[in-house]
Amino acid sequence: MSPERFRQIEDLFHAAREGTAEERAALLAQADPELRREIQSLLAQSDNPEFLDPVALENAAGLEDATATMLTPGVRLGPYRIEGKLGEGGMGEVFHAVDTRLGRSVAVKTTHERFSDRFRREARAISSLNHPNICTLHDVGPNYLVMELVEGETIAARLKNGPLAVKTALLYASQIAAALMEAHAKGVIHRDLKPGNIMIAKSGIKVLDFGLAKLATDETATASRVVMGTPGYMPPEQRDGRTVDARADIYSFGCILCEMLTGRRPGAERRRMPSRRLERIVSRCLEEDPERRWQSAAELERELSKTSATGGPWKLIAAAVIVTVLPTAYVYFHRAPKLTAKDTVVLADFENQTGDPVFNQTLRQGLEVQLEQSPFLALVSEQRIQRVLNLMSRPAGTRVTPEIAREICQRTGSAAVLEGSIAGLGNQYVLGLRARACNSGDVLAAEQVRARGKEEVLDALTRIAIQIRTRLGESLATIQEHSKALAEATTVSLEALEAYTTGQAVMYVPGGPAPIPHLQRAIAIDPQFAMALADLSIVYWNMGQTDLAAEYTRKAYQLRDHVSDRERLWILFLYDRQVTGNLPRELQTLESWTETYPRDSVAFSVMGGWGAFGTGQYEKGAQAAQQALRLNPDDSFAYDGLADHYILLNRFAEAADVLHRAAERKLQKPEYLILRYYLAFFKGDQAGMEREVARAAGMQGAEDWMSHNQALMLARSGKMKLARTMWERAIALAKQAGESERAAIYRAAEAVCEAQFGNRAAAKEHARAALELAKGRDVEYAAAFALALSGDAAGSQDLGDDLAKRFPEDTPVQFEYLPALRALFALNHREPANAVVRLQVALPYDTALPGTAFFARFGGLYPAYVRGLAYLDARRGREAAVEFQKVLDHRGIVSADPIGALAHLQLGRAWVLSGEMAKAKSAYEAFLTLWKDADEDIPLLQQAKADYAKL
Repeated sequence: MSPERFRQIEDLFHAAREGTAEERAALLAQADPELRREIQSLLAQSDNPEFLDPVALENAAGLEDATATMLTPGVRLGPYRIEGKLGEGGMGEVFHAVDTRLGRSVAVKTTHERFSDRFRREARAISSLNHPNICTLHDVGPNYLVMELVEGETIAARLKNGPLAVKTALLYASQIAAALMEAHAKGVIHRDLKPGNIMIAKSGIKVLDFGLAKLATDETATASRVVMGTPGYMPPEQRDGRTVDARADIYSFGCILCEMLTGRRPGAERRRMPSRRLERIVSRCLEEDPERRWQSAAELERELSKTSATGGPWKLIAAAVIVTVLPTAYVYFHRAPKLTAKDTVVLADFENQTGDPVFNQTLRQGLEVQLEQSPFLALVSEQRIQRVLNLMSRPAGTRVTPEIAREICQRTGSAAVLEGSIAGLGNQYVLGLRARACNSGDVLAAEQVRARGKEEVLDALTRIAIQIRTRLGESLATIQEHSKALAEATTVSLEALEAYTTGQAVMYVPGGPAPIPHLQRAIAIDPQFAMALADLSIVYWNMGQTDLAAEYTRKAYQLRDHVSDRERLWILFLYDRQVTGNLPRELQTLESWTETYPRDSVAFSVMGGWGAFGTGQYEKGAQAAQQALRLNPDDSFAYDGLADHYILLNRFAEAADVLHRAAERKLQKPEYLILRYYLAFFKGDQAGMEREVARAAGMQGAEDWMSHNQALMLARSGKMKLARTMWERAIALAKQAGESERAAIYRAAEAVCEAQFGNRAAAKEHARAALELAKGRDVEYAAAFALALSGDAAGSQDLGDDLAKRFPEDTPVQFEYLPALRALFALNHREPANAVVRLQVALPYDTALPGTAFFARFGGLYPAYVRGLAYLDARRGREAAVEFQKVLDHRGIVSADPIGALAHLQLGRAWVLSGEMAKAKSAYEAFLTLWKDADEDIPLLQQAKADYAKL
């Protein structure tokens, strides 16, 4: 086939494919019969052909491939479970799948047999590339590739709506060029660059499908002189089957840039570019002779970077205007500067001139949601505003007028105040937004939009938020990436948003139930209100109702695509925290959050929380909490997290300093009392402990918690009669507050202590009583642990099986709870070696904080303690001593858990087995000193005294 004939087929094929059904019929009717048959055959073969060569053109009708993959949902390829098909082309098919090991969604690409060589080339090519604008290769199977699952739409799909805005086209072009620079630097040539192979994802452009990619040193891809690629975007040398180099991709890039700017691929009558510079860039990309094109993607990218979306003759016009209206120009160029990436902003209440109360707080809440999407702007948090109002001697609920907002702005060292207003105009509404420098009062930016009716107010709020972000200096790139409409990000209902706003106003009242009716009303009005569901789950979680919290989190997770990017990260975090328990993935989400929103103190504050505690990454958690405090010195949760991390690291003086800093800022939480109570304990400061007990009296959320910790402290000294009385008080107070799960975990802790001391009957009774109150994850584990120690193997096994079934991804369950329980089962069957094997998986998490210890301060180091018991049973004294010493070395993690005392006794037994009697005697004496005032009827104490007497 001649090149002329090839181009004739190419032109007619693309014209027919892009036209309507009527246009296609008319075009084909005018073609000669042979040409018509060839085009019809190609159209029937694929809507998006992946190759075009002489043999293919002559035999297109016979290209059905019997090796087409037949994968249905549920089928597995290795560890990848197929969920559904994403698409297919001439090469093969692409499926949505889940990596069952990581719970990660991926794209699995299979191939038809005749393209196996191309498939292998793609794997080799992509494996060498690592760039944010190139789709990542995760894995390679025997007949499939596992790729990053990129969510979004292709540039081809976007172009169906016409050409792109110049700024958008240039943004995408720069990212495509960056991807080519990376590929070409690694010696990889794409050879099939086209709009259909470029995705517009939330994180930016992603170049896909390196199936035709050629390594610069690989001649096999062109040795056959088969013409491969997509004709409309191929350079002449590739169409003719000649050897190609990186400049082939430059040609294809020019075709794509032309199409993005004009809506059409280059042709004989190419549409005009928006500027002469862009015309020159595209024309040089499309030179027939590769020597006349841009010679590298780097050279092309440099030229693009010089191009302004508002360039061209408009600059000359602007200059003329400036000269003729010099006074106006002077004011314009000497106006107050825009914000920087280090500034913070205070959001004032909207001035509601309509008389309609639905706008009173709702618009401010809606604007906050909109502006929090911005990685550039940083709003002063509502909690910090309320704290400053308190310092200003203003009552809670004070309206934040522009004047008050300006004082808050000055007190917090912020840069600007955002003042909003809404007024009626007949049946329409006018929204205004103004940014004012808080020191000088100068107006930095002002915008105004109109809504044609009440139902369009939220849409107008979205528009004005985007406009003010632009005026204040945020880049077009981040605005495009993070600007989901308010109706999509929250709710379409003003009434639902009003209820949600009321709930937010009382979200952090101690005790937590105040927001519930408001959030429930918001959900009743709009069941698709994802953030209302997510916030309701937080309220229930903080109240200790973890199962109910998980239920609402699941509902929010199903709606995670109907929120802003920031809120989506929040829901993903909640889902792994409250539902799956997959803490490494939770930390990955939080890392992504902090990378996307590096000025968001909330992201760092939650990173310094349960995810870091539960994986034992205390240094990482402390660093995150420190960053949260740098961003927001009034973040009470960050002080709590930082102090707790220091305690877990045995850095008690630093923890005390953190709590002192919180007190200086007049911050107070029940957690602070508990932390100070334990710091006094570690110092042996009895008066300090009693001082915190007195402070807890009457504080909501603190009194029952303190009583439980007092009970643990008494149990640690063997004073179980007093401890039982204190637990009864804690449980009664929790029940009185309606917090049955807190009551249950207190009762379960009591059961574990009874079991450890040999009081088997009491342990079984309390374990079953705990399960009658609640069956949360940690309650079930503690009850199962107590039953296993007490000889109820069947009851413990049932609970362990339930945990394994309910929490297949949960980090504490899989790496701490189940290994400890299964080791105890093995010990009950006199299989100490098996017990040690069962605990191997727990080794990386030995010093991680389990869920029981996160709130109820018991259960830390249990896998290590049980491993020590297994070594004792196996009569391996030295190995046992290592495990019990591990318990003693981590006082901050063990806290007042009785194993902190029992480890001395077990260490003594380990030294006896090792024949080191002096060390054994010293360990026994340490235990008996701690238990000098213990109840005499405790079986464990009686046995310990008998053993010591033999020494």
